[in-house]
Amino acid sequence: MRNEELEIKNCRGKPSPRCNRFAFSATPSADGGSGTASTETRSIHRVFFWGLACLIFSLFSCATMQDDMALDSISGNAEISAFEMRFSEIDSAYFEADEALKDKNLVRKAEFLLSELEKNSENPALKKAFLARVYALSGCLAFDMGKKSLAKKHYESSVEAFKGDARALILARRLGIEKNFDEKTKQFSDKSLLILEKALVHYSGCSYEKALASFDEAFLSLEPFYRQSYGKLRDKSWQLRSVSGEKGLVSLEKLSVLQMILLTNQNPDLLYTYTAGKELSEKDLYKKIAGSGLLNPVSQPLDAENAVTKETSVTRLIAARFLWNLYNQRRNTPQLVTKYSEAYKNKKRSPIPDVKLNSPDFDAVLGCVENEIMNLEDGIEFGAGKEVSGVEFEESVGKIK
Repeated sequence: MRNEELEIKNCRGKPSPRCNRFAFSATPSADGGSGTASTETRSIHRVFFWGLACLIFSLFSCATMQDDMALDSISGNAEISAFEMRFSEIDSAYFEADEALKDKNLVRKAEFLLSELEKNSENPALKKAFLARVYALSGCLAFDMGKKSLAKKHYESSVEAFKGDARALILARRLGIEKNFDEKTKQFSDKSLLILEKALVHYSGCSYEKALASFDEAFLSLEPFYRQSYGKLRDKSWQLRSVSGEKGLVSLEKLSVLQMILLTNQNPDLLYTYTAGKELSEKDLYKKIAGSGLLNPVSQPLDAENAVTKETSVTRLIAARFLWNLYNQRRNTPQLVTKYSEAYKNKKRSPIPDVKLNSPDFDAVLGCVENEIMNLEDGIEFGAGKEVSGVEFEESVGKIK
């Protein structure tokens, strides 16, 4: 007899620590088997359970990866690229025109593209990721056209079709739905389209140095047509990137409308009516001034031909318009803004050869010359189309009290 069998025999009826080490193996299981057999069964169940769980998780992960791969693959899809190219032409024009579509041809293009995208979204054979991008593009286009309710509807359709499309995140930012755009951007492996949107945000906010850096970073990875469409905005950011403070503005050989306003605001008292003494961002300051009418002509109605944007290069004609409006606003003499066109309405010839009687800025030029805010370049002509330098404008605006 083996030693262990002898020990078990001797331990019968004698509980002790030494004998208890045999108790588990000698205890019968519920089904009549041994405890050891029950333990092995439970171990097999645990292994089976964890194996099944791993299998389910693996299948779910594979499905998720397939969706992610589908989402990534649309960036190189020829049809999506064609839609993106057509949208980019319209979207860049939207930002060039102070976030509005003013060109009638572009509006027609936008309407046609939106109709085509919406028709395309009705195709039941489209993959979810592809459909999400189509809806998101439709929403961004509707937003540029001023149709915000429709844009929101397309956004909801996009996220319902597939969550995680970059263009949908862009649309959410524009609609004000997504407040943490920068944080959400970090979740994307391909950030190029989102970086381009950051460039547009910086450009719109007049942070030109940041806009320039983001444009250049985005163009490195995006298809060439994006550079072709948004290149003008990038170049304008380059031109305006290093201008800050009074010294920088005065030293410029030519000014944009925004820079003209900023230079005027170096004397806060001149624009106090519009700022109430508050330090406004460049974007907000421009909106205040543009909304006040200081950039509008007074001799003829405002239209697409004589309207200006913040990027418009300032000619002597535009400078006279702004200064004449500001002069009369400061003196509270709105009745005098058109006194020259009224005085010359029956005349056949303008007293200044290069400023015609029907010029939208006829009153502005004559008013600035007569009140010695600006002068005639050679004693005869005004030099209406000549661009204004920072030094020249500072001298003229300094004459308004």
